[in-house]
Amino acid sequence: MAQSLSLDEIRLDPISHIHRENNPQFIASLARGFELLRCFSSQQQVLGNQELAQMTGLPKPTIARITFTLVSLGYLKQLTNSSKYMLDIGVLSLGYAALSNIAIRSIAHPFMHEMSLHIQAPVALATRDRLNMLYLDVIQTNSMMRRTVGSTLSLHSSAMGRACLAATPEKERHILMTALAKKDPKNWENDQIALNKAFKDYEQYGYCLSLGDWQRDINSVAVPLLSTQHGLFVFNCGAPNFQLTPEKIEKEVGPMLKFMVNNINEALIEAS
Repeated sequence: MAQSLSLDEIRLDPISHIHRENNPQFIASLARGFELLRCFSSQQQVLGNQELAQMTGLPKPTIARITFTLVSLGYLKQLTNSSKYMLDIGVLSLGYAALSNIAIRSIAHPFMHEMSLHIQAPVALATRDRLNMLYLDVIQTNSMMRRTVGSTLSLHSSAMGRACLAATPEKERHILMTALAKKDPKNWENDQIALNKAFKDYEQYGYCLSLGDWQRDINSVAVPLLSTQHGLFVFNCGAPNFQLTPEKIEKEVGPMLKFMVNNINEALIEAS
């Protein structure tokens, strides 16, 4: 009998799991529909059946049935006089319902706003979605950086991703590191060196850094918050390197971010 996969492993490689799954509790057709929806993003807003088949590895006739069903249910919209699709309002309603269930957003927002005003740089909240970090809230400033709720960033090269991995329990972290190595084997040796340094930074300073690694000329510092009730979230402050220097991170922004996260954690406990 094949060894059963953990939920983390299934979520990191769902298409392969769909093809080999024999568990009667697992509805493969439903899984295919959700994986198809995940193909759409801010970078790929409009897709056709051929593109979706290439992205998922599913047969084109299967894709055609799924897109027809999703259009019928209001989760996809077919463009006029076109064989292309885009996400419809049904997905938006699910997304906002999910956001409203994340209690930490409303509790953390005023703390984030206060810090952002003080340092005049964006402060953000994110959580992990597979091998990416997903923004849940962003306090914008006059900084040139512009990130939006729902956008993603790298798990291995961003300060947020590194902080998330640093705070992730060892068994789950091993699964994630293995998936990252499989995703980009050519660069994994250098990525692993950078991650190991980030883990040491977290042990020593309580935060992780990305100094131009995620995006050139952008420095960022991140601190995780691990709650037994709410899960793992990460807060960061990122800005152009002339505004957020390593010295400023060490002396001011890093300690302030740690203090903010500690206050948010206490507020979460009080609200529970």
